[in-house]
Amino acid sequence: MTETTWTNTGETELLQPKANRLKFIVGGVLLLAAIVFLVVNAMTGSTQLFKTVDEFYADQSRLVGRDLRVSGRVIGDSIQFTQIDAATTRLEFDIVDDLDNPGQRLHIVAMNEPMPDLLQHEAEALVEGRADESGVFLVNSGGLLLKCPTRYEELEQPAQ
Repeated sequence: MTETTWTNTGETELLQPKANRLKFIVGGVLLLAAIVFLVVNAMTGSTQLFKTVDEFYADQSRLVGRDLRVSGRVIGDSIQFTQIDAATTRLEFDIVDDLDNPGQRLHIVAMNEPMPDLLQHEAEALVEGRADESGVFLVNSGGLLLKCPTRYEELEQPAQ
């Protein structure tokens, strides 16, 4: 039987794959940068602030033009529903934080929204939209949510 031996003459050395390691590090850094970019972009672009009427007026200069939600109680005397033409309607009303001590009123304008049955005096309103420079709050389409105060009263506990 013949014996076979192999001798390394130094001409072909086994090299460490440094190029592959560099590609792995660069790819990992790019992947991490892409994830950070997507998280930051998602958080800044779709955030929606939730404010009361008094909080809105405290930061009005900063909040003009931003997408936000404002909650308050409806003042019944301010409700106006106007049918402009066959396809266009305008609903206007004012909301405040406290009906017993009304501070500043926020004027709400909703275009092309139907007149809600629950829109009445003292109803709690949550509106989504943007305020303009004049302080009028323009409601997004479908952004008017109402809670009727008489439907959500506390139940009396029966005497035991």
